[in-house]
Amino acid sequence: MTNASPRFARVLAADELRDGELMPVEIDGTPVVLVRHLGAFYAVQNNCSHRDFPLSEAGFDPRDAVLVCAWHGGCFDVRSGAAVVPPATEAVETFPVRVRDGWVEIGLTGSLAPQRGAA
Repeated sequence: MTNASPRFARVLAADELRDGELMPVEIDGTPVVLVRHLGAFYAVQNNCSHRDFPLSEAGFDPRDAVLVCAWHGGCFDVRSGAAVVPPATEAVETFPVRVRDGWVEIGLTGSLAPQRGAA
């Protein structure tokens, strides 16, 4: 087993997303929502774990750094993916994010990781 760093996919110029804004992106068919909060970028799966609703259509509460699902009001912390307000009880997946040369890049980990041996 190796501890190699994940590969990253470039998704948009850092100055295209203002604080408090959400941006849906898709990486190899996987929907992700990118959030900018207090200058930092966060990436989470773009599906509410309570019901399959796109979190890119959620509200964002900057006081608690949570996405508020527009369908049933479940809330998810963008920093950890934790479900913090019911009816959501399961966390959403998060992905590493970095800014390199003015571009936001999302780490290809978890469900975004390339599948070994896939034909």
